[in-house]
Amino acid sequence: MDIVDPRLDDYMTKLTPERHPVLQEMEEYAAEHDFPIIGPLVGRFLAQLVHLTGAKRVFEMGSGYGYSAIWFSRAMPDDGVVECTDTDEENMLRARDYTQRAGVAEKIMWYQGDALESMDAVLGPYDIILCDVNKSQYPRALEIAWPKLRQGGIMITDNVLWSGRIVEQEQPDASTSGILDFNRKSYQLSDALCSIMPIRDGLMLAVKM
Repeated sequence: MDIVDPRLDDYMTKLTPERHPVLQEMEEYAAEHDFPIIGPLVGRFLAQLVHLTGAKRVFEMGSGYGYSAIWFSRAMPDDGVVECTDTDEENMLRARDYTQRAGVAEKIMWYQGDALESMDAVLGPYDIILCDVNKSQYPRALEIAWPKLRQGGIMITDNVLWSGRIVEQEQPDASTSGILDFNRKSYQLSDALCSIMPIRDGLMLAVKM
């Protein structure tokens, strides 16, 4: 199921100004290798959130080869830091090359290993937390990350509409079940204001009240 009509997605993409050459290179790599990235429409939205919140401390649970981290870091002040996680050493090596050439390497630090374990080990508070781990882990990610978000901070979670599988699967698999549970628990948080935005594959925005 297309979350956004492809014609509308194409229209919005054509409206979007050209990105930094390194971001465009990363987009081309993703297309060639079928590597999932948030893309330029969501990337610009992440940058807007940094400007709106004045974020200086961001944690990414699941960073791939650094695409979203570059969007975050380019919008942040010089003393801002994006803490990234990934299990794949090759992704991290690629990310270090990209971030160096994008001129933001000094704003980014990496934890190699399980994203949830890394999140569990660090001290908050964070201004923004991005969640893009294995979908079956989403409920646990919420439990670990939410206490480490500052009041007024934002947790952003990708793929929460899961290409429509959340409404199409009569017997949800582990990934779909994880997203369904995550969505329900997010909206039940007493100190959160949540919205699901039908951008790309569904983006959950949860503001800590």
